[in-house]
Amino acid sequence: MDTADRDAQRLPIAQWSAAERLRKLAYSLYLEHQPDIGWGEFARYAAMPGSQVLAVTLDLKDGREMLCSLVVGMSPEAFSVESDIGVDDPEADNGFRYLLEIPESFAHSLDEFIPLIDRQLDQLAEAAPRLLRELRSGTSMG
Repeated sequence: MDTADRDAQRLPIAQWSAAERLRKLAYSLYLEHQPDIGWGEFARYAAMPGSQVLAVTLDLKDGREMLCSLVVGMSPEAFSVESDIGVDDPEADNGFRYLLEIPESFAHSLDEFIPLIDRQLDQLAEAAPRLLRELRSGTSMG
């Protein structure tokens, strides 16, 4: 197997690993707050070719969901990753309010890209428990 073949394997493994980290985050929050919340996960292709959204939802059981998402992208020029945490909010534009937005970051190699994914996941994992507690107590302003 040559370098290109190994790199072709590393990217889907990195995406699977990112989805697994999000899944573990959601499940730990579910365990902490059960039976008052539910959770789910999804992965879908984004609107831009070469992009995929990995996300988990936390059902607050009051008609709102908190969404933690990571968007990974590839183009001929660069890899990209961005992530956010938001919540359904009928008073916000488009019915959704961002609580945390981590700006899009770019990498020109897979060796640079995988650590970018990990850093954004670290930021999501650090912020999500606090934001969930604030949402449940009614203090989150986003």
